Amino acid sequence: MKAICIFLTDFNGINESIIIRSRNELKKLRVKKIFLIGDKNKFSKIYKIFSKLNKFIFINITFKKNYFHYLDQIMDTGIKLYKKNKISSIINMPLNKKRFFNNTYDGFTEYFCEKIEKKVPVNMLMYNQDFSVCPLTTHIQLKDVDAKINKNNLKNCIKNLVFFYKKIINKKVKIIVLGVNPHASKDLNNKTKDKKVLYPVINYFKNKNIDIEGPVSADTSFVKTKNKVYVGMYHDQVLIPFKLKNKFNGVNITIGKKILRISPDHGTAENISKKIYISNESFIRCIKFCEKYA
Repeated sequence: MKAICIFLTDFNGINESIIIRSRNELKKLRVKKIFLIGDKNKFSKIYKIFSKLNKFIFINITFKKNYFHYLDQIMDTGIKLYKKNKISSIINMPLNKKRFFNNTYDGFTEYFCEKIEKKVPVNMLMYNQDFSVCPLTTHIQLKDVDAKINKNNLKNCIKNLVFFYKKIINKKVKIIVLGVNPHASKDLNNKTKDKKVLYPVINYFKNKNIDIEGPVSADTSFVKTKNKVYVGMYHDQVLIPFKLKNKFNGVNITIGKKILRISPDHGTAENISKKIYISNESFIRCIKFCEKYA
């Protein structure tokens, strides 16, 4: 089994605590090597614990006041490892998007897309083995969502989902495409996005024998969720039910690239970083996913 790397990005929150709490699981992880990439002074406790263990390789990237430059160096190091066939997947720890990207990118998904195979479209999948969601648009304002909903973007999203579940997970799931408007425009005219954009794309995949349904009304679609993946039109349409039902039992995966990128499905939680107990459940899900599928 190949190695994985963990990006030690944001040192202001709970990332170090999560990794230290997970050290026993990391030691037992069935991978050849685990590369830890980040500043050894900012993550001094991790460096002290893991740099002495044979399975772990700590690559120091010195933080020099510029958060984006620091992240870029970490990413470039990870890309070099991937191109040399040293790693099969990346786990990036949560980061403060405003601090690291300064409005240059909407989120890590978009940044990752540009850094690796720029022209290959990606999607953000919030994955759980029983029930997953995929927002067609991610960290943008609601007023900007409509402009991003088009046939090409939806086709790419569904293609990425089909490939991910067929080639990586090897599992049959039903794809549910949620409508843009209330009741998926059932009571509206024929000029809505649901009828002009979503219907034709869904029918296109139905004709290719893909198990897909929609557009359906979002308000009643999350009653029975087992073995389904939901394509939502905007972030909160699918992230709210996902987190309500799955709690910490989920991971954030960028799909569409040759290399898998996984992240815990929570933020940096700077407000609780000093508390005694911090849940590492989502991070454990990340490393277990790598062990099984990477």
